[in-house]
Amino acid sequence: MMREFREVFSKVKGLPRNIKVLAAGWLLWSPVQAMSGPYIQLYVSRLGATTEDISIVQSLQQLANAASRVIGGYIADRHGRKKIIIIGTLLVSLIYLLMVFAPDWRSYAILTGLNSLSLFYQPALEGIQADSVMLQTRGRTYAFVNFLSGLASSVAPLGGAAAVNALGIVDGVRLSFLLSAIVGFFITWMRLRYMEETLPTSDNHGGFVEAYRKALAVMKQHITNLILVDVILNFLGGVTFLGNYYMYYYLGVDKTGLGLLATLGGVTGLLFTLPAGYIADKQGRGFSILWGHILGTLSLLVFVLTPPHTSYTMPLLAFSSLMGSLSGPLYGIAYSTLRADLVPKEHRGRVYALMGIPPVIAWSIGAIIGGWMYNALSPHTPFVAGLILRVLLTPLLIVLFKSVTLVIDQQLTGNGSPAR
Repeated sequence: MMREFREVFSKVKGLPRNIKVLAAGWLLWSPVQAMSGPYIQLYVSRLGATTEDISIVQSLQQLANAASRVIGGYIADRHGRKKIIIIGTLLVSLIYLLMVFAPDWRSYAILTGLNSLSLFYQPALEGIQADSVMLQTRGRTYAFVNFLSGLASSVAPLGGAAAVNALGIVDGVRLSFLLSAIVGFFITWMRLRYMEETLPTSDNHGGFVEAYRKALAVMKQHITNLILVDVILNFLGGVTFLGNYYMYYYLGVDKTGLGLLATLGGVTGLLFTLPAGYIADKQGRGFSILWGHILGTLSLLVFVLTPPHTSYTMPLLAFSSLMGSLSGPLYGIAYSTLRADLVPKEHRGRVYALMGIPPVIAWSIGAIIGGWMYNALSPHTPFVAGLILRVLLTPLLIVLFKSVTLVIDQQLTGNGSPAR
């Protein structure tokens, strides 16, 4: 395995220039964004939001992002990548600066919605990454890029813990927003100065409606079942998304504990990222996705069984976090590479945009249901319900996993037709 990774590392100098620029930007930006991760739900509650309000805010944020990606996907395929990436990066940085001054949760909700709309450039980022690597090394290359971006962000929650302990939750999170704005402005300049356009302007796709009609045809041909998998898992993730809120207010984990758990998961996930990329290439996408799902289910099981306010609470949550941090890279890298495997280069911007809409709707519905159950029934209910549904749906998911990975895994093992 180490020999395989040395081959990938030896090709870093040969990677396209824009990929290097993007990786450098993620290396700088991810840590300051990740600082506030464990505390966002607590922050919004301190601004006056209820659990149901938090669910709605998160849902609207996801839906706004999905809608913006439809526009961004069309532009990325027809008018190229660079301009849309730079404009979007600048807008996100400006909105981070405005978020520092949000006086209440409603103002914050509006700004996060605008932030999500400004992420219309994500299909261009994803398209560049997918365009640049071959199928046979895609898992390891994706893992390497993720590893670089996670080097600092994996321990960033400790910085967030220090900030919220010193300044309080509200001002500590606002410090993260301010740093995200400053770093974002620098990354905007860096991308403007050093990125190179990789996809020339094209009129081959026709108008907006015609371009997306072609994209829908590609989706129907290749990835309908992959979208169904994503819809199911995102719905279940939405139901259980109040995890940090639950740990703080119900299980009794303090602010430092939240930071430590996030850091433990981040560091473990980072260390497992490169092996996960190797596994996705050598054992196949199906193997990785299946075991990612199994470990994720076991992680949720331990989380549900964790009692509040006992000497076992933190150790059990740590164990849950460890399993979740193994599940994430296994599933995430295999999913990202499989999506790139299945979608032709010239359609990736639009198809990636459309693929994001059903899962986001499913997540938003799940989050609203989870928030209602948390508030109306009990804090424990959404997590128990999510676990039960996850177990019951596992046989169906296994069938879907096999159907969406079979052809690609045959190509990886030499038993199928050559890859594009």
